[in-house]
Amino acid sequence: MKRILSSLTALSFTICLCSCTENTTPESSSSRVSKAPIDEEILGTWMNDLSGYRFGDNRKVSLIIDFSQNAHFTENGEFQTMNALIPKENISYDGKKVYITNTAYSEEYQQDLTSVLIDMDRLDEPNPDSIDGRYHIYGGVATDVLAEQLGIPPEKFDFEGVVDGEKFTIYMIDCFDYETIDGTVDIFGELVATYLTGSSEPMSYDYTIEYDALSMTINNIENAPIEVYFKTKEE
Repeated sequence: MKRILSSLTALSFTICLCSCTENTTPESSSSRVSKAPIDEEILGTWMNDLSGYRFGDNRKVSLIIDFSQNAHFTENGEFQTMNALIPKENISYDGKKVYITNTAYSEEYQQDLTSVLIDMDRLDEPNPDSIDGRYHIYGGVATDVLAEQLGIPPEKFDFEGVVDGEKFTIYMIDCFDYETIDGTVDIFGELVATYLTGSSEPMSYDYTIEYDALSMTINNIENAPIEVYFKTKEE
Protein backbone atom coordinates (compact mmCIF):
# COMPACT_ATOMS: atom_id res chain seq x y z
CA MET A 1 0.00 0.00 0.00
CA LYS A 2 3.00 2.23 -0.23
CA ARG A 3 1.49 3.67 -3.38
CA ILE A 4 -1.22 5.24 -1.23
CA LEU A 5 0.79 6.40 1.75
CA SER A 6 4.31 7.07 0.47
CA SER A 7 3.66 10.75 -0.09
CA LEU A 8 2.05 11.08 3.31
CA THR A 9 4.75 9.36 5.32
CA ALA A 10 7.34 11.58 3.65
CA LEU A 11 5.22 14.65 4.29
CA SER A 12 7.09 17.77 5.35
CA PHE A 13 4.17 19.62 6.89
CA THR A 14 4.27 23.37 7.32
CA ILE A 15 1.43 25.17 9.06
CA CYS A 16 0.90 28.23 6.90
CA LEU A 17 -1.77 30.19 5.06
CA CYS A 18 -3.83 27.94 2.83
CA SER A 19 -5.02 28.93 -0.63
CA CYS A 20 -7.44 26.32 -1.91
CA THR A 21 -7.80 25.57 -5.60
CA GLU A 22 -10.79 23.98 -7.24
CA ASN A 23 -10.28 20.34 -8.21
CA THR A 24 -11.26 19.89 -11.83
CA THR A 25 -10.63 16.14 -12.04
CA PRO A 26 -13.68 14.52 -13.63
CA GLU A 27 -15.43 12.19 -11.25
CA SER A 28 -15.93 8.56 -12.05
CA SER A 29 -16.91 5.62 -9.92
CA SER A 30 -16.13 1.99 -9.47
CA SER A 31 -19.07 -0.40 -9.71
CA ARG A 32 -17.20 -3.25 -8.05
CA VAL A 33 -18.77 -4.74 -4.94
CA SER A 34 -16.80 -6.89 -2.51
CA LYS A 35 -18.44 -10.30 -2.11
CA ALA A 36 -15.64 -12.72 -1.21
CA PRO A 37 -15.40 -13.82 2.43
CA ILE A 38 -13.19 -11.50 4.48
CA ASP A 39 -9.96 -12.94 5.81
CA GLU A 40 -10.67 -12.33 9.50
CA GLU A 41 -6.96 -12.23 10.28
CA ILE A 42 -6.64 -8.92 8.43
CA LEU A 43 -9.37 -7.22 10.46
CA GLY A 44 -8.22 -4.47 12.82
CA THR A 45 -5.60 -1.73 12.91
CA TRP A 46 -2.09 -2.14 11.52
CA MET A 47 0.60 0.52 11.98
CA ASN A 48 4.27 1.21 11.41
CA ASP A 49 6.12 4.22 12.81
CA LEU A 50 4.31 6.75 10.62
CA SER A 51 1.19 5.32 9.05
CA GLY A 52 -1.18 2.43 8.83
CA TYR A 53 -4.56 0.96 7.94
CA ARG A 54 -7.70 -0.19 9.67
CA PHE A 55 -9.54 -3.00 7.91
CA GLY A 56 -13.16 -3.15 9.04
CA ASP A 57 -15.70 -5.92 8.96
CA ASN A 58 -17.83 -3.52 6.87
CA ARG A 59 -15.40 -4.12 3.97
CA LYS A 60 -14.00 -0.61 4.31
CA VAL A 61 -10.41 0.42 4.95
CA SER A 62 -9.33 3.58 6.77
CA LEU A 63 -6.01 5.36 6.32
CA ILE A 64 -4.13 6.32 9.50
CA ILE A 65 -1.36 8.91 9.84
CA ASP A 66 0.71 9.51 12.97
CA PHE A 67 0.84 13.30 12.64
CA SER A 68 2.86 13.89 15.80
CA GLN A 69 6.11 14.82 14.06
CA ASN A 70 4.27 17.43 12.02
CA ALA A 71 2.02 18.89 14.71
CA HIS A 72 0.97 18.00 18.25
CA PHE A 73 -0.26 19.47 21.51
CA THR A 74 2.29 20.19 24.22
CA GLU A 75 2.03 19.55 27.95
CA ASN A 76 1.73 23.33 28.38
CA GLY A 77 -1.43 23.46 26.29
CA GLU A 78 0.21 24.90 23.17
CA PHE A 79 0.23 23.48 19.63
CA GLN A 80 3.65 22.69 18.22
CA THR A 81 4.07 22.58 14.44
CA MET A 82 7.22 22.03 12.43
CA ASN A 83 7.87 25.72 12.04
CA ALA A 84 5.90 27.47 14.79
CA LEU A 85 4.66 27.13 18.34
CA ILE A 86 1.03 28.19 18.40
CA PRO A 87 0.33 29.91 21.75
CA LYS A 88 -2.59 29.20 24.06
CA GLU A 89 -4.39 32.38 23.06
CA ASN A 90 -4.79 30.94 19.56
CA ILE A 91 -6.34 27.73 20.92
CA SER A 92 -9.99 27.62 21.93
CA TYR A 93 -11.07 24.59 23.98
CA ASP A 94 -14.23 24.30 26.07
CA GLY A 95 -14.02 20.62 26.94
CA LYS A 96 -15.74 19.68 23.69
CA LYS A 97 -14.52 21.77 20.73
CA VAL A 98 -10.92 22.47 19.72
CA TYR A 99 -10.41 25.43 17.40
CA ILE A 100 -6.88 26.56 16.53
CA THR A 101 -5.94 29.53 14.36
CA ASN A 102 -2.73 31.11 13.18
CA THR A 103 -2.12 34.62 11.88
CA ALA A 104 0.76 35.24 9.49
CA TYR A 105 1.80 37.84 6.99
CA SER A 106 0.87 37.06 3.38
CA GLU A 107 3.27 38.31 0.73
CA GLU A 108 0.56 37.76 -1.86
CA TYR A 109 -2.03 39.93 -0.12
CA GLN A 110 0.46 42.22 1.65
CA GLN A 111 -1.34 41.87 4.98
CA ASP A 112 -1.82 39.56 7.97
CA LEU A 113 -4.26 36.75 7.30
CA THR A 114 -5.70 34.23 9.74
CA SER A 115 -6.05 30.57 8.86
CA VAL A 116 -7.79 27.74 10.73
CA LEU A 117 -5.31 24.98 11.61
CA ILE A 118 -7.69 22.54 13.30
CA ASP A 119 -11.45 22.58 13.87
CA MET A 120 -12.69 19.49 15.71
CA ASP A 121 -15.29 18.26 18.21
CA ARG A 122 -14.78 15.59 20.85
CA LEU A 123 -16.54 12.26 20.16
CA ASP A 124 -16.23 10.97 23.72
CA GLU A 125 -17.52 12.64 26.87
CA PRO A 126 -16.67 16.35 27.38
CA ASN A 127 -13.56 16.85 29.50
CA PRO A 128 -12.56 20.44 30.33
CA ASP A 129 -9.53 19.17 32.26
CA SER A 130 -7.76 17.44 29.38
CA ILE A 131 -7.61 17.77 25.61
CA ASP A 132 -6.80 14.06 25.27
CA GLY A 133 -9.52 12.11 23.47
CA ARG A 134 -11.05 11.17 20.11
CA TYR A 135 -12.44 13.88 17.83
CA HIS A 136 -14.33 14.42 14.61
CA ILE A 137 -12.26 16.83 12.51
CA TYR A 138 -14.32 19.27 10.46
CA GLY A 139 -11.33 20.75 8.67
CA GLY A 140 -8.33 23.03 8.80
CA VAL A 141 -4.90 23.31 7.22
CA ALA A 142 -3.71 19.97 8.65
CA THR A 143 -6.36 17.84 6.96
CA ASP A 144 -6.26 19.96 3.80
CA VAL A 145 -2.55 19.16 3.47
CA LEU A 146 -3.10 15.42 3.97
CA ALA A 147 -5.82 15.35 1.32
CA GLU A 148 -3.66 17.38 -1.06
CA GLN A 149 -0.84 14.84 -0.76
CA LEU A 150 -3.23 12.19 -2.08
CA GLY A 151 -4.68 14.47 -4.74
CA ILE A 152 -8.16 14.03 -3.29
CA PRO A 153 -10.38 16.95 -2.20
CA PRO A 154 -10.61 17.09 1.62
CA GLU A 155 -14.41 17.09 1.53
CA LYS A 156 -14.24 13.51 0.21
CA PHE A 157 -12.85 12.31 3.55
CA ASP A 158 -14.38 11.77 6.97
CA PHE A 159 -11.55 12.78 9.31
CA GLU A 160 -11.12 11.76 12.94
CA GLY A 161 -8.27 12.57 15.29
CA VAL A 162 -6.92 11.06 18.49
CA VAL A 163 -4.96 13.19 20.96
CA ASP A 164 -2.91 11.30 23.53
CA GLY A 165 -0.39 13.56 25.23
CA GLU A 166 2.04 14.69 22.55
CA LYS A 167 0.78 12.08 20.11
CA PHE A 168 -1.68 13.24 17.45
CA THR A 169 -3.10 10.61 15.08
CA ILE A 170 -5.36 11.42 12.12
CA TYR A 171 -7.77 8.88 10.62
CA MET A 172 -9.38 9.01 7.18
CA ILE A 173 -12.39 6.87 7.99
CA ASP A 174 -13.68 4.16 5.62
CA CYS A 175 -12.33 5.93 2.55
CA PHE A 176 -11.78 2.85 0.36
CA ASP A 177 -13.37 -0.56 -0.20
CA TYR A 178 -11.30 -3.73 0.03
CA GLU A 179 -11.56 -7.41 -0.76
CA THR A 180 -9.36 -10.33 0.26
CA ILE A 181 -8.97 -13.32 -2.08
CA ASP A 182 -6.35 -16.08 -1.68
CA GLY A 183 -3.60 -13.96 -0.13
CA THR A 184 -4.35 -10.86 -2.19
CA VAL A 185 -6.03 -7.69 -0.96
CA ASP A 186 -7.58 -5.36 -3.54
CA ILE A 187 -8.21 -1.69 -2.68
CA PHE A 188 -10.88 -0.03 -4.81
CA GLY A 189 -13.82 2.37 -4.82
CA GLU A 190 -14.77 5.81 -6.11
CA LEU A 191 -11.76 7.63 -4.68
CA VAL A 192 -9.33 5.07 -6.10
CA ALA A 193 -10.95 5.08 -9.54
CA THR A 194 -11.36 8.85 -9.74
CA TYR A 195 -8.25 10.26 -8.11
CA LEU A 196 -5.58 7.61 -7.54
CA THR A 197 -5.63 5.36 -10.60
CA GLY A 198 -8.01 7.05 -13.02
CA SER A 199 -9.53 3.67 -13.89
CA SER A 200 -11.72 0.97 -12.41
CA GLU A 201 -8.66 -1.24 -11.86
CA PRO A 202 -7.98 -1.80 -8.13
CA MET A 203 -4.68 -1.38 -6.33
CA SER A 204 -3.74 -4.98 -5.63
CA TYR A 205 -1.29 -6.32 -3.04
CA ASP A 206 -0.06 -9.74 -1.99
CA TYR A 207 -0.05 -10.09 1.77
CA THR A 208 0.92 -12.45 4.54
CA ILE A 209 0.15 -12.33 8.26
CA GLU A 210 2.49 -13.88 10.78
CA TYR A 211 1.70 -13.36 14.45
CA ASP A 212 1.17 -9.59 14.76
CA ALA A 213 2.93 -8.60 11.51
CA LEU A 214 1.21 -7.80 8.21
CA SER A 215 3.56 -7.86 5.20
CA MET A 216 2.31 -6.42 1.92
CA THR A 217 3.80 -6.14 -1.58
CA ILE A 218 2.18 -4.25 -4.43
CA ASN A 219 1.55 -6.32 -7.54
CA ASN A 220 2.77 -5.51 -11.06
CA ILE A 221 5.81 -3.53 -9.90
CA GLU A 222 9.13 -5.29 -10.26
CA ASN A 223 11.25 -5.44 -7.08
CA ALA A 224 8.60 -3.61 -5.09
CA PRO A 225 9.63 -3.29 -1.43
CA ILE A 226 7.78 -5.23 1.23
CA GLU A 227 5.77 -3.02 3.57
CA VAL A 228 5.40 -4.24 7.14
CA TYR A 229 2.72 -3.16 9.62
CA PHE A 230 2.04 -4.37 13.16
CA LYS A 231 -1.26 -5.11 14.82
CA THR A 232 -2.29 -2.32 17.17
CA LYS A 233 -4.93 -2.44 19.87
CA GLU A 234 -7.28 0.54 20.00
CA GLU A 235 -9.49 1.62 22.86
